[in-house]
Amino acid sequence: MSTLADATLRSVPVIDPQTSLDEAIALLEADPLQTVVLVGDEMYMGILNAAMLESSLIPAGADRATLQVGPYVRPTRPLSPETTTQEALAALERKGAPALPVVAGNVYKGVITRAELG
Repeated sequence: MSTLADATLRSVPVIDPQTSLDEAIALLEADPLQTVVLVGDEMYMGILNAAMLESSLIPAGADRATLQVGPYVRPTRPLSPETTTQEALAALERKGAPALPVVAGNVYKGVITRAELG
């Protein structure tokens, strides 16, 4: 059975927790998948995507230039390289996300999308 270790992973912008919310949103909006990944101390911490910007997660009227992105990133459970492609497709469907992170241990490897899974 094919696993994510055999799949080609995509790159999205990687930011650290101290990145301003303004900068994170600019990177997100410029990315085709509208997704950025948060990595701190070389460890995966979560993702920020367009759906999160549309939620009430970020307070209305907040000065996004002075806020750090860390508290607003959702700690999305990552997939592992051992995850089967069928399990990955099911997870993408269940979460309704354009991409999900792939992490080995706590080390971020890339994201997987439906396109890479066939």
